[in-house]
Amino acid sequence: MGDATFSGIATTILVALLAVLCEIGPRAGWWGEEVLPSTSSIVASAADLLGQPQFWGDAARTSLEIGLSIVFGSVLGLLLGLVFWKLPTVGRIFEPYLVSFYAVPMVLFYPLAIVVVGINASSVVILATIMATIPVALNTTVGLNGIRPVYLKLARSLQCSPRQLLTSIALPAAAPFIVAGLRLGVVYALIGSIAMEFVTAQAGLGYRIRYLYEIFDNQTMFAYIFVVLVVSMILTALLVAVEKLLVKGRTQ
Repeated sequence: MGDATFSGIATTILVALLAVLCEIGPRAGWWGEEVLPSTSSIVASAADLLGQPQFWGDAARTSLEIGLSIVFGSVLGLLLGLVFWKLPTVGRIFEPYLVSFYAVPMVLFYPLAIVVVGINASSVVILATIMATIPVALNTTVGLNGIRPVYLKLARSLQCSPRQLLTSIALPAAAPFIVAGLRLGVVYALIGSIAMEFVTAQAGLGYRIRYLYEIFDNQTMFAYIFVVLVVSMILTALLVAVEKLLVKGRTQ
């Protein structure tokens, strides 16, 4: 059994056990429905959301924010990684600050984002893009700096152009690190978009969860949370599949 298959089976079993526990808990009186509704009631509420225009409006806004954050974060991260690789001095200067910045909660920059762009989707996209850019840049830098020198010597002996060196040698050699960085970037774009909507948005899935919490509508709130969890699991599965295809193509 491969690692991916084992991980998928283990995850499925854990999720199933958690769903059974959440179903039994309220029925057995371990906790009340107002604390954590049963699995069946959460799934039923989530199904009801699919017929509500408000839900689709929130989902469309959050999807747009996540998509833009992924695109901008991936492009900026790859560019920064290439700059740090081609200009090692610049990399040594700025990489420690980038690592330190990685540990700073982006919500701290919420007041600055409001002043610069206002309370709208742009502030969410900017902060989520920053969160997605950092892991992509760091992993790209590590991957490119770890290229075996013999590959670069071979490129010089064959008189490869800079474009050929980049596309035919550097990027394929660093592909495992770059793909891992892109996976982290996508995850952080999702986390950043949802989290920033809690404090900076007037619409979106994150905003709706906070609003439902404030009005004590736990049933619908957990339905929204369930939808976000399902989307994140699907997105993670797609990323794993894409990574396997890229790595398989690289080995072939």
